[in-house]
Amino acid sequence: MKSRLTIFTGVLLAWAWVASPMAAQTADDALRFTERSPATGPRMMGMAGVGIAGIDDYGALQANPAGLGYFEASGFGGALSMLSASDESRYQTSGTTTLGDGDVRSTRLGNLAYVYKLPTSRGAMVLATAYNQVNTFDRNLLFGGPNAGSSVSDSFLPFQDEFEVVGSDGSFSPEFFHVIPELAYEGGAIEFLAENVGTNRPLFYQAVVPGTTIDQSGDVLEEGRMKELSLGGAWEAAQDVMVGLSANFSFGTYRFNSLYEEVDTRNENLPDDYIVVLSDGELRGFHRLAYENGFESDLTGFNIRGGISSSVLEGVRVGVTVETPTYYEISEDYFRELETVFDEGGSLSSSQNGRFEYSLQTPWRLGGGGSWERGNLFVAGDVEYVDWSQMEFGDGDGTFGDENRAIRSGLEPVWNARVGAEYRFGRLAARAGFAYQPDPRKVEIQHQGEATDRSKRYVSAGIGYRFSPQFALDVGWMQERFDDEYVPYRNVENPPVAEESLSRNRFAVGMRVTL
Repeated sequence: MKSRLTIFTGVLLAWAWVASPMAAQTADDALRFTERSPATGPRMMGMAGVGIAGIDDYGALQANPAGLGYFEASGFGGALSMLSASDESRYQTSGTTTLGDGDVRSTRLGNLAYVYKLPTSRGAMVLATAYNQVNTFDRNLLFGGPNAGSSVSDSFLPFQDEFEVVGSDGSFSPEFFHVIPELAYEGGAIEFLAENVGTNRPLFYQAVVPGTTIDQSGDVLEEGRMKELSLGGAWEAAQDVMVGLSANFSFGTYRFNSLYEEVDTRNENLPDDYIVVLSDGELRGFHRLAYENGFESDLTGFNIRGGISSSVLEGVRVGVTVETPTYYEISEDYFRELETVFDEGGSLSSSQNGRFEYSLQTPWRLGGGGSWERGNLFVAGDVEYVDWSQMEFGDGDGTFGDENRAIRSGLEPVWNARVGAEYRFGRLAARAGFAYQPDPRKVEIQHQGEATDRSKRYVSAGIGYRFSPQFALDVGWMQERFDDEYVPYRNVENPPVAEESLSRNRFAVGMRVTL
């Protein structure tokens, strides 16, 4: 084995031209950034977000701005939003399944809105502005268990086109073209076998001896939220026909952090099984490996949303909406840290960090809905069409060619649907709703060809109480449920998988004031 010549350098240069290991530029991440909750605000949350047909609520700026035209007076409102998320996992390794559970809680300002009804001699004209939290990323996955089938160090071994051997006879060393094996090499998780240069034997081997049992564990934390600031209005273009338009500024932060560890708890990896030679000595035998990586993405975007709402029969309304693509500019800070602890000689570590900027364009959204109101009962339903295959990363220099091709071939159009109802008992209103957002990923891109249905299902309920004609209090609840999976490392046969069942409960408590 040949001793190392330098500690880890030049990572940023390698990172700059290798697109594949970038932290968040994948179809899955683009979906995560741009999907949003069906509803914002406690009243519409209780009805699963229905409102495309036209509704006199502050959430109309998100559902259909034409609904603003039905406000009978100026007013303002706001709400606090509380989240409680539970992530149950089944960690499947070589013949072993281990259960895990992670919980996250948070309280934030959910929405704040102001509506101004202009005095008019005929028809209606209303202006409004609103701040809404449209999505939250908060979740925590914990997993762990024994594994005799593979190690993350197996996945660090470079492919033939990811390195070359430089130097002359007696002084060979690797030069890497990919940041991951270089990080692993400098962090002691893989070692170069200089004596095998010119033979048919492997040029690298990994810290964990294949076939030995190690204990693996992981803690994956996602945080952040997307918000939207909307400026819009509605007017009565003809009798019983409302037209609305809004300009929407999206902004938010997504944070991802993963801490993954492997430990030779059973001491099956001996000092002579793995040796790293340094210029000042040797490190022997695998004991523990810790690999932490993460990134923080700051997003800013803009779109325009328009809609029409019309009363076609007594108590019956229909509406349509169209939303332009949102054009996001994304700034991302990333890091990776790896440390290998040996049985003899101490430890070896390496790290990298940097910054990357790119753009993302979401698809058009088209929606339609209808509502029926009779006496104290209000019932509504919405559908929304989104062709996720039209989403696209900024690709002026060809950096994201592979990712954009994966989006076009791997994602498909979906129809989001929601239904909701409200019944008024005098001053008290009771609400309930259901929403469904299908998974746009095609089956063939699922893990090992097996489909994991990531479709999201929402159930909701809420109550409202009007204390006076000028003041009302609303409470809304919505539960989101879906399945997911997390693969801590790939490029090995039958990698371990953490299968997740995620449940998010959102609560909103707010008020409405009529001026």
